[in-house]
Amino acid sequence: MQKCPTGITGLDEITGGGLPEGRPTLVCGAAGCGKTMLAAEFLVRGASEYGEPGVFMMFEETEEELAANMVSLGFDLQKLQKQKKIALDFVRVERNEIEETGAFDLEGLFIRLGYAIDSIKAKRVVLDTVEALFAGVSNHGILRAELRRLFRWLKDKGVTAVITGERGESSFTRYGLEEYVADCVILLDHRIVDQVSTRRLRVVKYRGSAHGTNEYPFLIGSSGISVLPITSLSLNHEASNQRVSTGIAGLDEMFGGEGVFKGSSVLISGSPGTGKSSIAAAFVDAACARGERAILFAYEESASQLLRNMQSIGLNLGRWVNKGLLKIESTRPRCTA
Repeated sequence: MQKCPTGITGLDEITGGGLPEGRPTLVCGAAGCGKTMLAAEFLVRGASEYGEPGVFMMFEETEEELAANMVSLGFDLQKLQKQKKIALDFVRVERNEIEETGAFDLEGLFIRLGYAIDSIKAKRVVLDTVEALFAGVSNHGILRAELRRLFRWLKDKGVTAVITGERGESSFTRYGLEEYVADCVILLDHRIVDQVSTRRLRVVKYRGSAHGTNEYPFLIGSSGISVLPITSLSLNHEASNQRVSTGIAGLDEMFGGEGVFKGSSVLISGSPGTGKSSIAAAFVDAACARGERAILFAYEESASQLLRNMQSIGLNLGRWVNKGLLKIESTRPRCTA
């Protein structure tokens, strides 16, 4: 199967190369889980990194609102729009202004969407969200028939489409049909456990392709979405035989006289007051003494407090900060999702 790379960190690894090219993908989840952000980044990455123009048709947010929201991720939709790499089209659908009468079909939408696709020779399409599109339709028989027609129309157009949908009570979507007619279904979840907020992504199905089936944590940051596919990574990295001193002679001796292997991860565990921070500070001090750059993340002490406390054991970390070899990042631990 041909894959369409999303450009989203981690997602292409989970899906084995991206979304099904020329087919519709459903991204569903509850409000605030990141559906619109994922869909918009898929479009932006395609236009800016893969030379694939895209159409974003929205039914809830205006063009200005979407563009303002995407600025927080570092994406300039208005610039891409001026370059004719992205077309934004807001279709206003108000339930209280719609009176159901006669036959209902999406022919008008197809004409409007087709024009937008042809105007920039789009290869990617986003529809956000499908519930808003059918807000005024109460007949579920007509609704399901038009949903099938919509997905078939997108396939016939040969565009790679992302359609967002709200999570239903007993199904992945409110209408319970989209997940059956879509070739790929991605479920987003935003949960709070023990007062800690986390975001999760799961590929529910992917016709004709193997994919990661676990739940993967993901973050929404200043540079877009990052999925953390820990279990999908292959263990084929190169291991170095070079050693790095810990800065503590006796500890180096315990590691064969030369310290720990370069590129390895070392966990220092112990109860409060046993010297964990001191060992970490000695490691950083030794690195800076060799002329290497280091960064120290502190989650319980401020930078000033850490520098003061380390002086009590003879470690003058301040000199490395002044020379630009050491950076101390002190922050309260929190979830950035």
